[in-house]
Amino acid sequence: MTDTDASLRYSSAPHRREAILRRIELDGYVAAADLVSELGVSPNTVRRDLRRLAGDGLLRAVRGGATAVDTGAVPFTDRTTQAAAAKRAIAAKAVRHVEPGTAVALDSGTTTLEIARLLPAGAGLTVVTHSLPAIAVLAPRADVTLIGIGGQYGRDTRSFGGPETLAVLEHLSVRTLFLAATALDGEGVYGATPYEAETKRRLIAIARRTVVVSDARKFALSAPIRVCGWDAVEALVTDQAPPAGFDAVAVEIAS
Repeated sequence: MTDTDASLRYSSAPHRREAILRRIELDGYVAAADLVSELGVSPNTVRRDLRRLAGDGLLRAVRGGATAVDTGAVPFTDRTTQAAAAKRAIAAKAVRHVEPGTAVALDSGTTTLEIARLLPAGAGLTVVTHSLPAIAVLAPRADVTLIGIGGQYGRDTRSFGGPETLAVLEHLSVRTLFLAATALDGEGVYGATPYEAETKRRLIAIARRTVVVSDARKFALSAPIRVCGWDAVEALVTDQAPPAGFDAVAVEIAS
C-alpha cells in the first residue's frame, strides 16, 4: 500500500477504528501518539476515535492511549478476602528481606498491602509505591519516608499507572522490590494487561533485587502478559510448594 492509499484508507472513520481495534487485539495497548503517526491523522481525530470506541465498550481509554477491555478483573475489595490468611503469612515471611535504612518498592496488590502493614517500625525505611491502599497505610507513619507515585488511577487495582507513573519511576532506585503477580508458572511472572505489566517491568528495572510475593492459587491461574522470567527474581515467597518447573527461582514457603 502506498502512502496515498494509506491516507485515503484512514480518512474513513470506520477503517481507522478497525485499525485501532486490530492494534489493541495484537498488543493489548496502543499509545495515542503512535496512532497519530501510523494513521496519518490529527491528535484530535485519534482522541475522538478512542472516545467513540471506549463509549461502545470496545476498548478502555487511558491517559496517553488505550488498552484492551479487561472483562475478567476481580475488584480489589473482593481480592482482599481471597486467601487472606495466606497473604498475611506470606507478608510476614517477606518482610525478612527488608534491610534497615534502605529503600523498598511495593507493587500494587493485596499481598503487598499486607507487607505495607508489617514493615518494621523505626527501621529508617523509604517506601516507593503506586498503590493507593499502601499509601494510605503508610502515610501516618512518621518513621517511614513515603514516595507515592501518581498517574492515572485504576479503580480495579486501586493503583496509579500510565506515562506519568513510568516517568517518575525512571528516576528512582530501590534496594528491594516486592512484586505481585496475576499468575505464575515455570517460565516466570505474568500480569493481566500490558498497562500493568509495563509498570511492573519499570519497578524491576529500578530495584537491585526483586522478591515475588504470591499465594499458591496463582500457580493454577493464567494471564496473557509475561512480565519477566525467573532470572530477574531473587526469591518467590508463597504459602505452598509450587508444582514442577520452578527450579529456576529460590522458593520460600510461609507457614
